Amino acid sequence: MKVLELHSITKEDGYIYYIHHYKATAKIEFLVSHIEIPISFTVEMNPLGIRNVDLDPLPRNVDYPVIPLNKALKEFIDIMARDGKLPET
Repeated sequence: MKVLELHSITKEDGYIYYIHHYKATAKIEFLVSHIEIPISFTVEMNPLGIRNVDLDPLPRNVDYPVIPLNKALKEFIDIMARDGKLPET
């Protein structure tokens, strides 16, 4: 399993400047197939500068173990946030 990309990323309006809510579509490669699933996630920066990524529950139609999929998505989102690839507005 591999996360290939996130596309159609939109940022939702929020009132707390250090918490950012996003919605996107994740393209994921399983052994021989590719699927796209809608996801929503939150990126929060704590006072010490450590970034926390929280992923909302995934749709039930995903035919793959959820824990490794969540871990891979969080790591991918964290890399995108670190590299400044998530929309700011």
